[in-house]
Amino acid sequence: MKSLILFLLISTSLCLENGLGRTPQMGWNSWNKFGCNINEKLIRDTIDALVNTGLADAGYKYINLDDCWQVSRDGNGRIVVDQNAFPSGMKALADYAHSKGLLFGVYSDAGFKTCAGRPGSLGYEEIDAQTYAEWGVDYLKYDNCFTDGSAPEVRYPVMRDALLKQNRPIFYSMCEWGVNDPAKWAAPVGNSWRTTGDIFNSWTSMINIIDINDKWYEYAGPGGWNDPDMLEVGNGGMNVEEEKIHFGLWCLSKAPLLIGCDITKMSKETFEILTNPEVIAINQDKLGIQGHKIKTQQPKDDGNDKYLKDGNILLVKDCTGGDEQKWSVNNDGSITSMGSNFCIDIPNCNNGWAQIDIFSCHLDDRHSCSESKNQMWELKSDGGIASKMNNYCLDVYDHHGPFVQTFPCTGGPNQKWVYDSNTHTIKNGQKCLTATTALELLEVWAGLLSDNSYAVMLLNRGTRKSKMIARWKEIGLPAGNALVRDLFARKDLGTFTDSYTTTVEPHSSVFLKIT
Repeated sequence: MKSLILFLLISTSLCLENGLGRTPQMGWNSWNKFGCNINEKLIRDTIDALVNTGLADAGYKYINLDDCWQVSRDGNGRIVVDQNAFPSGMKALADYAHSKGLLFGVYSDAGFKTCAGRPGSLGYEEIDAQTYAEWGVDYLKYDNCFTDGSAPEVRYPVMRDALLKQNRPIFYSMCEWGVNDPAKWAAPVGNSWRTTGDIFNSWTSMINIIDINDKWYEYAGPGGWNDPDMLEVGNGGMNVEEEKIHFGLWCLSKAPLLIGCDITKMSKETFEILTNPEVIAINQDKLGIQGHKIKTQQPKDDGNDKYLKDGNILLVKDCTGGDEQKWSVNNDGSITSMGSNFCIDIPNCNNGWAQIDIFSCHLDDRHSCSESKNQMWELKSDGGIASKMNNYCLDVYDHHGPFVQTFPCTGGPNQKWVYDSNTHTIKNGQKCLTATTALELLEVWAGLLSDNSYAVMLLNRGTRKSKMIARWKEIGLPAGNALVRDLFARKDLGTFTDSYTTTVEPHSSVFLKIT
């Protein structure tokens, strides 16, 4: 732990010097819930809700517009706001946010166009930064679509320099999706950097996103944070226990806490998760050490886990010839695992980019979402495998995987598949399409806090309840007695010697502070 603290001190000394991001940013972003369907009334209502619900008092200060607020550039190269959606303009919205004690953010892209095809900032960094400052912008999310082919390490510092020239500090949130390992180089460039692709509104996506983020835990600290994308709490793709895991892991991992649901209509359970002061305090702890996974183990086999469970994921992996890599392509359009008879499935009929899972086949249920077309596929003549729900293709994420998603069909090599009816394999290059049981795990996550206590999560990613143990020596605590407190329940559990043992239900967690 001493070496980690030393590394943190060194990395902090190299961070972007704009005085911002000493703790992870907290706020709201429009994309996860609303996508491009944003307008002035929605943003004003959300500003009011942040204040009136108490979310602002809990620490959520940024109100951030994502893509689709801009439409063009004028004759002087200045960005033009969509006047139909935002008739009062951005400065009026920023002023309104500031009048409520909040901070205001916008979105752009280090490319010629944004991901939704609106004007990007590549080549316009100086004038855009000046415009944002004139509007009173406090935060910029900067994406990575439609680039000129140059490396993010080249393009992102240009906007940093432009922002630093302005007469107001602007939080710089880099969104290059982790493609060039920004944790290794982004500390002097941005206040946070995305370590992953986009999160989707499902357990499978959330839990795999945080796994990717976890390997960079040593690189985060005050002034610069690893960003595993925005919160899906309150959007309905996970149950309450899964959403508590989601929020708890983001807090333990010192991730930005950017709410992604409609806070004007959130449930009591959503509000309680998002405003738990003891869990938020872990995220905002001034020491700024990112908690991480310290132990992983398989549950003891009771003979019931031979085959896959609902909600397991689809990957590309080295070919082994195992049942998890054998598939049946059926006349009804389904593609089923020969190990489990479960179908390749688009979770929750997500009509955009979606990480693919394996789920119980329901093609005879015409009352399910999209009349079950989320489990129907077409093997195209060009090698693509396209969904009959939205005509998106199975796509190897970032060309290397291991994750498989749906994406608009491009005909690219990461969308080329070969089905061999003799071996029953489906290959992309030399990798085989694989149904994985990797989520059948018990995990202990832990992180040091400024008062020398530890935040600890006992996480059951499996499908049956299991006994779990937090051992002081594995966490970093000295031997002897320690007080254990349940952070979500907000109550002391008692004093324990050398370890704490409890039973954790499937897809559930126990989030502790051990002092």
